[in-house]
Amino acid sequence: MSNTQDIFAKSLPKLWKDYEARPEQVSMAVAVESALLKGESLAVEAGTGVGKSLAYLIPAALYSIENDCIVAISTETKSLQDQILKKDIALVSEAIGQEVRAHVALGANNYLCKRKYGKIMDRGDFGPEMEREIDQFVKWERATETGIRSEYEGFVSGSFWNSVGRESENCLSRNCPNFSSSYYFLEKEKWKKANILIINHHLLASHLAGDFRILPPFQHLVIDEAHSFPEAVGKAFGSELKYELLINLLHYLYHPEKKTGFASKLPDKKKDIVADAIQKAESYASDFFRLLFSEIPLNFQFSFRHTSRIKADDGALEDSLYDLSEICLGMLEKYKKDSDDNDEKEIALALEMVGTQTKKAAAFVEEFRTKKNSNLVFWIEAPNQTAKDRYYHLYSQPKNTEEILSKSLFPNMESVVMTSATLSPTPGNFQYFLKEIGTKDVQTKTLASPFAYNTHSVLFVPKQVADPVSDPRRNKIDVSFWVEKLIKLSKGDAFVLFTSNKLLSEVYEDLVDKLDFPLFSQVHLGPIQAKREFMQTEQSVLFGVSSFWQGIDIKGDKLRNVIITKLPFQVPTEPVLQAKMEDMEKEGKSPFWEMQVPKTCLLLRQGFGRLIRSSFDTGMVSILDPRVHTKSYGKNVIQSLPKGVPVVTEFPELERKFNNLPKMKV
Repeated sequence: MSNTQDIFAKSLPKLWKDYEARPEQVSMAVAVESALLKGESLAVEAGTGVGKSLAYLIPAALYSIENDCIVAISTETKSLQDQILKKDIALVSEAIGQEVRAHVALGANNYLCKRKYGKIMDRGDFGPEMEREIDQFVKWERATETGIRSEYEGFVSGSFWNSVGRESENCLSRNCPNFSSSYYFLEKEKWKKANILIINHHLLASHLAGDFRILPPFQHLVIDEAHSFPEAVGKAFGSELKYELLINLLHYLYHPEKKTGFASKLPDKKKDIVADAIQKAESYASDFFRLLFSEIPLNFQFSFRHTSRIKADDGALEDSLYDLSEICLGMLEKYKKDSDDNDEKEIALALEMVGTQTKKAAAFVEEFRTKKNSNLVFWIEAPNQTAKDRYYHLYSQPKNTEEILSKSLFPNMESVVMTSATLSPTPGNFQYFLKEIGTKDVQTKTLASPFAYNTHSVLFVPKQVADPVSDPRRNKIDVSFWVEKLIKLSKGDAFVLFTSNKLLSEVYEDLVDKLDFPLFSQVHLGPIQAKREFMQTEQSVLFGVSSFWQGIDIKGDKLRNVIITKLPFQVPTEPVLQAKMEDMEKEGKSPFWEMQVPKTCLLLRQGFGRLIRSSFDTGMVSILDPRVHTKSYGKNVIQSLPKGVPVVTEFPELERKFNNLPKMKV
């Protein structure tokens, strides 16, 4: 028997009064242990209730302690990070009989920068929105040991935090007078000593994009909620350009009208050179963004993929940015960040940051204008409806994140364990996931949920619903009808999941005054407040969109009714998806069957998974989309859901089965 098996068989039952031996959990733990010992990659699809966290934490902790190394655990949701740090690690330490050192690593902008904070406070320039709040913030700063924004319970505006939060590009590092007491660098020292380093997908993806310089070295990685990791990688390797942010960057170095900025401290000759370069870049930026309006008419509402070369200013903006970058970086021969003079340090830092960022901006503009890089997807979004935000927002993202993972992640790791309740569109079919991560050199394992879906749940798929694509007006009426009927059946305690804000708002307005149960809308309240109100109010109903399809864990009678208003197909006009679909068509493949249907099934499985979160949970899931019955992919949808779930199509039968479900144990 391995060390891991021994702990599950002997230690946990003694420590945990309500511990139930789960063969699936032990099987997963042994597989994780083997992957770590053999230096292999492993993908485990473990259904809800398997107990994934302990199944990977126990072998990870043992391996880390025995080999004096870090094992990194990456998750998507903060709730899982909190569970691991505040609950699971203590149990693991007791179970293995040794202290497991665990730390959560956050991105740089989560930490207060003492240098920037000191400068803001010296100037008293903290903004009118913070006038009443600043005393409370000052008290917190004096008391905090971590400087982490999320630990501050008072109000802090986004603009104020941007002015005092740490920025990777705007950091003197070891040359900073505050280095020895820096919240961020003190935390980094703790990260190096961790057995288990807990991170999120965004930070892990940024670590890859930053050539592995953000986090301490590690060769063993567990990715929980792994179904969402490839998307995080795409975003981390993407770029964006907004006119206002570019101008703010230029003015950070020197504001030609106000005569402010770090370049104002330069000798007159150098200051004039910088000021002239900034004025040119600012002028060309205005010209470039204005010219985009004439070449690309504003005839889109959301994201508009742009594929053709544009003339615009014939490269004047990128040339001016390259020139400014060269000037800034060239001056670093004279100005040093390790100088004994604080003013010189600050000037050197500003020159380096602006020089580096303008070089990146220049490269982005050139790529966007010429479209030479065929692996990049470019798109445009309309400006926000504000007086300052006048111009298009420009974006790019790699089309094939699988190539990034195959070249940067797996070759730099000894072992990678990937797990989720939904890695495959149908249980055991890993082809879709393996393609997304760019490698087939992975051991795979499927572990079914131990929950009794056949007796604790029921799936309702009515046929009397209009098609949401061919008859959207009638569909809205039908959805409102069924949502009202289903909420009344469960007497509230329901999630209603939508794929669009528009339909959510329309159905909400239809029902908010008709039902006796409190309705809380994510669109109206935001996701955090909507969930809080739902949890605190008896017999309430939450109307949610994408963020409530996955990662929400609500056990017990508080959630006995999940209503899925429409199959969650990705919008085919989403830029990256559109580009991938075009490539598949060129290869003679069917993007609908090979990409859209599998992704829809995965999202649907996530939505269904909100219902049964413990062995005592019971309830019903409804899919108010007739395409489950009328389209050939309907069978794929049903097959993707937990095995054994009773499927009914008539309301009287649903009513009977729902009312006969087992009652929750108190």
